[in-house]
Amino acid sequence: MSVQKIPAATAEELTRPVWLRAVITVVFAVVAIFWQGETVTLLKISIAGFFVLGATAIWDYAKVEAVPNTLRGPLAMGAAAWVLSGVAVIFVNTATAAAVIAAIGFTAMGLAELVGGLRARNDFVPARDQIILGAVGVLTGLALAIGLQLDPHGILGLAGMGVTIMAVVLLISGAGLLHDVKRGRSSTR
Repeated sequence: MSVQKIPAATAEELTRPVWLRAVITVVFAVVAIFWQGETVTLLKISIAGFFVLGATAIWDYAKVEAVPNTLRGPLAMGAAAWVLSGVAVIFVNTATAAAVIAAIGFTAMGLAELVGGLRARNDFVPARDQIILGAVGVLTGLALAIGLQLDPHGILGLAGMGVTIMAVVLLISGAGLLHDVKRGRSSTR
């Protein structure tokens, strides 16, 4: 089976939103894993920031003209779920409530990426990354749902594990897109 390449123009349009999401994801992963003395306030602010900022990067990705509607619609719905979850988590007072909202947000976005990625994978090569990201998102949501009784440190640890995997996938995807852009530029010379 031959390797399908992403057209250079499409790769160039997708590079910025993928790298933006990668950076947001890495920052959240670092906070979630290495921050000491977690409180409910840190939990709420970090989840809200990750969801809202991540949703903007996903929305920028979905707006790219090359992204097929079979992926664009689910990504838009997932981004909306993240914005709503990000706003809602600010108004809760307990770690358990924050974990419930985070579980809902991760699961909703995970399902959106999984469904969109599966629908678009044959026509749009980058959609295959959404399948992986979606599966990790759903598993992170399930882990948070199981760990509702944990303290803020445990909840951030569970979210951080999933987000770390997402960060690695996004960094690899972003590097691949940059490679495709450079390949496209060198072939036009």
